[in-house]
Amino acid sequence: MRPQVRDLFGDVIVTSQDIRAWLLAVPRIDPDGPRAAHYVRGYDVPAKVRQAKLQGIFEACTAPRVIEFQSPVWWSRMCWV
Repeated sequence: MRPQVRDLFGDVIVTSQDIRAWLLAVPRIDPDGPRAAHYVRGYDVPAKVRQAKLQGIFEACTAPRVIEFQSPVWWSRMCWV
């Protein structure tokens, strides 16, 4: 079951936690850094969050990404020496 996107008045609910989750998904933006407020205003992050929630892709956009490290062959040879 998907969480409710709209409140009683038909507005899309956008919280500060939603904006923080969005900022955590953006590379090279620290949610606690000085650039975060400028990024939120300049790129209209609440509107992006609102649109993603309406399309049902907010969770996919803010999900943590796992980067798998594949060691190159030469490194594995060095470990066995």
